[in-house]
Amino acid sequence: MKMSQVSLLYTTFASDAEALRVSQELVKKRLIFCANILGPIKSVFTWQEKLEETSEVGVFLKTLPEKVEKTIHYLEKIHPYEIPAILEIPITHANEAFCIWGRESLEAI
Repeated sequence: MKMSQVSLLYTTFASDAEALRVSQELVKKRLIFCANILGPIKSVFTWQEKLEETSEVGVFLKTLPEKVEKTIHYLEKIHPYEIPAILEIPITHANEAFCIWGRESLEAI
C-alpha cells in the first residue's frame, strides 16, 4: 500500500486502566480503529529538573491520515498527563486488507 493509507500515533499512560479507558473512548468516537496496549515499559526522563524513572504503558493508536489532527487534539484534552507525548510515526507500507478494514471501521455508521 502507498504511504499515508493509515497513520500510527504513540503515547504512554501511567496504568493499563488509563490506557484502556482512553483507547476505548477513541474507538467509540471513531477517531481510531485500533489500539495496541503495550507494557509495562520503563521510562527515564527529567521532570521539573529531577531525573525520573517510572513504569508506564505504551499505546499504538491506528487511524486514518485525515483523522490525525482531530485525534491528537482530542487526546490532548482527555490525557491524564500534564504534558503527554503524542507522536505520529510515519508508515511507509501497510497491507491493503488492513487499510481497507481500518477505513471501513471508521466510516461505518
